[in-house]
Amino acid sequence: MFLSSLQTSSSNFTTQDHGISMEKTALETELSYLPDFDASNLTIETFGGNIIAEGAVKSKTELARVLRTAHEVVGYDRVMSRMIVVGGLAV
Repeated sequence: MFLSSLQTSSSNFTTQDHGISMEKTALETELSYLPDFDASNLTIETFGGNIIAEGAVKSKTELARVLRTAHEVVGYDRVMSRMIVVGGLAV
């Protein structure tokens, strides 16, 4: 994993907000490094202290890869998925 050590540890609100922004960027960067993965139909957003992955992927395997990467970057309890598997997406 390219940026696997990014974790926030401060309880200060401003620092947490900055931390979630950094985690969003880290996740987007990690997804861009996944081999054979096109993230053009995927967006990463923040809501409160959570990360939201939203969009369409080509297969259940791609869905699993996105979720695994998100969980590794921000943690299992802070990832929300609004993704759908759509076979035959135009590349």
